[in-house]
Amino acid sequence: MFKHLSQIPGNVVAIRISGEIRDRENEQISRILEKEIAKSGRIRLLLVMDHYPSFNTAESLYDDLKFAKFYSDAIERMAVIGDKPWKKTWVALFGLFGGIQAEYFDRSAADAAWKWLSSG
Repeated sequence: MFKHLSQIPGNVVAIRISGEIRDRENEQISRILEKEIAKSGRIRLLLVMDHYPSFNTAESLYDDLKFAKFYSDAIERMAVIGDKPWKKTWVALFGLFGGIQAEYFDRSAADAAWKWLSSG
């Protein structure tokens, strides 16, 4: 399940994910990204991961975030906010293999995520 957080200024697309992303939802998120990319050219992506059960392996993360991988050439940066520090490595690997500059932030560091996302 996901929710597009649409009140974000600039070229930032923010999405809250609170469960496994199914193919239909992946397509819906892809349409949101396409719309924002058409409007802004390049975007920055913020993913807020709430109680994400299938985020248990690096492979499941890569599969569930295929929408980001598909648009990697138009994503300048991707910040992921979550609740488990050990997921930082998986997000870094996703960024490496997906071709996206990606960083993981704990919920307590949400301000740092915003700062990193808007810098550079």
